[in-house]
Amino acid sequence: MRSDIRALIVSILMFLLWGTVLTYPYRIVTDLICQSTEAIAGRIPWPAIASAVFCLIVVMGVTCVLLFLGRMEISGHFVLGMSILAGVIYTVSVIRNRTFSIEVVFVAIAIAASLLLMLMRKEEISRYLADAYIMALPVRMAYECVMNPLYRLLKADLDKLSPFMTVPSTGIFSKTGNMLGIPLLVWSGFFFIVTILPVIYFTGGRKEGKIKERY
Repeated sequence: MRSDIRALIVSILMFLLWGTVLTYPYRIVTDLICQSTEAIAGRIPWPAIASAVFCLIVVMGVTCVLLFLGRMEISGHFVLGMSILAGVIYTVSVIRNRTFSIEVVFVAIAIAASLLLMLMRKEEISRYLADAYIMALPVRMAYECVMNPLYRLLKADLDKLSPFMTVPSTGIFSKTGNMLGIPLLVWSGFFFIVTILPVIYFTGGRKEGKIKERY
């Protein structure tokens, strides 16, 4: 299957199941990257719009870098690294907060399954898992830059489609507001579209985990 089609399928599934436990292992690493970026941006004294655009560019930039690395026969190693990182982060979080539940068991099984599939050299499945970790980043940005402002504009209940599509109460552009009288959805949607274009470009050309030859 073409890598861009695979990334599209994974992205749609991640988007539709974003609020469920099925995507939680992938959201762990995404949360770490996004929260770290927002923390850095928060330390710089600049306008809210600049801070939001900075966070969006960094997150999409990280996505593009990971997609590019996926062309270099390291998708299996990437899944291994992300699974271990997600496992460590989640384990520390559970122990610190003492939040033991059935969800903990499910997440542990999901992470262990990812490691097992990689060790069994299931290359095609590993590529799907790698794309899930990578595309979780732009999916999260879609929720923060498009879904949150859209729900706010429509004054809709954020939990209307929960637990499948759980819209966050705030997004990276929330502090910007309706700047210059233009709705927040227009501002955030515009910057999201601009920054998603390079991501779409880099999803293609990944053939069998290798750089696609061009003549």
